[in-house]
Amino acid sequence: MAKQYLRALAAATLMLFGVTTAQAAVEALPSTAASGSVTLWSELNATPLPAVLPNEVWVNIDLESREMAVYRGDTRVLLIPYLAIGNAGAQRIRMEGSSQTPIGEFHVSHVNRQSDFKLFFGIDYPTPDIAREAWRDGLMTTSDYTYYRNYLRQHGTPPGDTALGGSIGIHGLGARSARLHSRMDWTEGCIAITNAEIDALDRWVKIGTRVVIHGPANRSFQRVSPQASR
Repeated sequence: MAKQYLRALAAATLMLFGVTTAQAAVEALPSTAASGSVTLWSELNATPLPAVLPNEVWVNIDLESREMAVYRGDTRVLLIPYLAIGNAGAQRIRMEGSSQTPIGEFHVSHVNRQSDFKLFFGIDYPTPDIAREAWRDGLMTTSDYTYYRNYLRQHGTPPGDTALGGSIGIHGLGARSARLHSRMDWTEGCIAITNAEIDALDRWVKIGTRVVIHGPANRSFQRVSPQASR
């Protein structure tokens, strides 16, 4: 209890001096949120997550069903029936150059409207929890981890040039083949949907929007999408 109190006090002090939520998370080094009663979150195949606010707009990416859905609270407002991920599957800790999609809870950190992929919603991978876990597991050097913490504290967003990589997000196809997209995973770790679908997503998503990516790790699904099989 004393440790939890000190963590909470540290986080509150940081926020008082204008430190962002992400920065406070690095400084306070909170443990993974404990699961409570059975909710929509706890039914997901992912780390237990806090309850959804009644009017919160958030994105649910299910790697098992290959669906992306936008919810307002518990009400679905948009369904995208097929998506492509990294060509090496998915993993909670995604390493630079692995071509895997990270699994976990993230937030939209930036939007690129001049992207070659039509539109790009960047997420805040790697999060403080993932970076700390990677460091503890020996996947990230102490030097890299110290750099990560200092960069996040200074800029409010994680760096993309550590062993964990970065520049992960949700994007469209741009001029890429819709046929290829419908038949295989082809990205380097991002979530890809069609140009029309990324435009539809633009209505709902903004900086700060929560993005939950969940599903089996270490799997790549080379299967035909529902659209391509018709």
